[in-house]
Amino acid sequence: MSDFGFIVLSLTGRCNLACAYCYAQAGPGGGDMDLETGLKALKRLTRPDKAVTVELAGGEPLLQFELIKELLTEAKKVRPMLRFALQTNGLLLDQEKLTFLRQNRVGLGLSLDGLPQINDLTRGNSRAVLKALDLLDQNKVGVNITVVLTRYNLAEMPKFLLFLGSRPSVRVINLDLVRPLGRAESTDLKPMSEDIYQAVPKMLSTLDFVNQRRWPPLKIREADQNLRRACLKEQRPYCMAAEGRAVAVDPAGDLYLCASLAGRKEYRLGNLDDQNLLDPVEMSQDWCLPPECRKCEVRLICRGGCPSRRIAYNGRPDMKSRLDCALRRTIFKESS
Repeated sequence: MSDFGFIVLSLTGRCNLACAYCYAQAGPGGGDMDLETGLKALKRLTRPDKAVTVELAGGEPLLQFELIKELLTEAKKVRPMLRFALQTNGLLLDQEKLTFLRQNRVGLGLSLDGLPQINDLTRGNSRAVLKALDLLDQNKVGVNITVVLTRYNLAEMPKFLLFLGSRPSVRVINLDLVRPLGRAESTDLKPMSEDIYQAVPKMLSTLDFVNQRRWPPLKIREADQNLRRACLKEQRPYCMAAEGRAVAVDPAGDLYLCASLAGRKEYRLGNLDDQNLLDPVEMSQDWCLPPECRKCEVRLICRGGCPSRRIAYNGRPDMKSRLDCALRRTIFKESS
């Protein structure tokens, strides 16, 4: 089993934050991945001659910085074509870590939900995150910002875009609608569709204002996809997981079809120590375009929305997420 194009390594279940919507419910407790497990994952799930993206995640992966250094050093010897990325909350990012990550060409993603008064409602410790952003600006290191959209921050996104537009390190903003999983399962953090309809035009107008005044342009991933996919003529899977080409590895070496679904037995492929694993292609066969989306004019662009989010909202992957649909359709309408 080595046809994967995307692998998530959850280096730890621990985190130095306790975000209100964390689907992994990460906190101070939780197991750590060891070097043996990390290398076993890379050797078993990839080939020496194939370029694969490996995302280092958690919990908070920088709690395992010594493992990151060892893993990347060893990976160069056995899998030199691998590309690494790291998704962090930024609290532990300092010059030493950033220098190492930059020297090893590790792509960086930073989680931040808004200006401090908004980010503190769902994530906390905004001051430390902004310090990390300052460090990235000073070192001229590009970063993608992941924003989890909730009822708290959606209306405030234009102000946040103005702020991010002033930070030269910020290149792309990823909009990730909150999933009602983990801690979010028992809270009402979801925005309303009407909130999305009202916020998106203001966001895109603000983005245009920002990009008339900076270079390189600031991008919103979902709006950029709208442009890049406009000429497509055939339906494609939403992501690599939707075609059985992605896998998430937890600290104990258990494999799942998607990191958002880690811990759910029905999406567990097995363990790295198992001789035989379940077929990810077969497991993801119903992650294709939902039947209700097959005549939609946006289907080639949105690709039916995130399958794991469809599962989170509906309990099944063959029904669309109404909020995901509202976001994508509004971006399509405003960009046309």
